[in-house]
Amino acid sequence: MTVAEIETRTLKRLDDDGAKPTFWSGKEFLAALNEAQRFFVLLTLCLEKTAPLALQPGVAFYRVGATYGDWIVPLRVTVAGTGLKVRPARLAELDAENSDWQHTPGTPARYACLGFDLVAVTPQPAAGGTSLDVTYARAPTRMTAGTETPEIPEEYHGSLIDYAIPRLRMKEGGQEFAKTLPLFKRFLADVTKLATYVRRRNLGQSYDTLPIELERFDASKLFRLAMQKERPWQTTSQ
Repeated sequence: MTVAEIETRTLKRLDDDGAKPTFWSGKEFLAALNEAQRFFVLLTLCLEKTAPLALQPGVAFYRVGATYGDWIVPLRVTVAGTGLKVRPARLAELDAENSDWQHTPGTPARYACLGFDLVAVTPQPAAGGTSLDVTYARAPTRMTAGTETPEIPEEYHGSLIDYAIPRLRMKEGGQEFAKTLPLFKRFLADVTKLATYVRRRNLGQSYDTLPIELERFDASKLFRLAMQKERPWQTTSQ
């Protein structure tokens, strides 16, 4: 489905006029749709990309967010031209193996991630010309026009509607928002289904990162929290 088709179906389910929406603007809908797709991709890691990362002589740390604007997490790292796998590690492991790992020349063999986009590499090349082939889970491109199509698999486009409706009705609050929570639960069920498939695929390809195991997540806590009544300190009268 295109963005325009998804908007029409969403507004119809919201009992709003798709041609001339009364309660929700096109800007609000696009924001909800983009948020839905980004959240879907974050939980499933269903989109990936391979790109080079040029290494500098003697440099151990890199801000990959400056190089890859759609970066989420690394999946597989190899030395370009050789195919040698660079294995993941934790900083504590690197410190335990070699206290001077940040200043060790050689062919990259280990990498570690810190936060959202900081990557450490060891050993470090002694001269220029070395690069890594990085396969990483990427974020979807922001949709801005009705002719565009979501990047997630087509069979899950309806899941974006299930997320967008609660997101749009959130501003109404109260019972109107509470009525849409089963749709969000159905959205999570679709996420879990695709994440299970991606996890198996990533294991088969010996990737370093797997999707979150949503099967172990108790989503009922979210719904109970959303259904709770306002506390006294949340009311304007207090």
